[in-house]
Amino acid sequence: MIRLATRADLVELANLVKEEVACSPYSHLFDASDINVSHLRTVIFNWLHHGYIWIDQRKEGIVGYLIAIREPNVWVPALLTLREFAWYVRPEYRNGISGGRLFLKFCEKGDELIANGTIDAYFTTRMSNTVDYDLESRGFRLVEKLYIKDQ
Repeated sequence: MIRLATRADLVELANLVKEEVACSPYSHLFDASDINVSHLRTVIFNWLHHGYIWIDQRKEGIVGYLIAIREPNVWVPALLTLREFAWYVRPEYRNGISGGRLFLKFCEKGDELIANGTIDAYFTTRMSNTVDYDLESRGFRLVEKLYIKDQ
């Protein structure tokens, strides 16, 4: 079941965010033990109040989430946006519909907020380890790519 997260989900959600960070494309830069779950809970609590966290809740617990934050555009603060900040589904659930259902909730909310004038646009990203799905068929257009140079 896809639903919005609440404060009651903080501990479980922080552990799942830690799982995502630990397997991210830049995880070779740090040790997983460096990830501070207490800090993650604080960050997630702030996200609950400045955006949306949709979770896929199953009987075995939370298996995925999509976090989107409402924020002003950094260059033109009068433009308000909804930005997908993090999107993760546990590997054993990735061949199902969890990720797609989370993304649809994000798009529904983005379309709703544009229609009622709350935001001007919404953004999603694609990590290098993300499945190559067709965003343009959903009305998105490519505006930038993000690269990292590291050790």
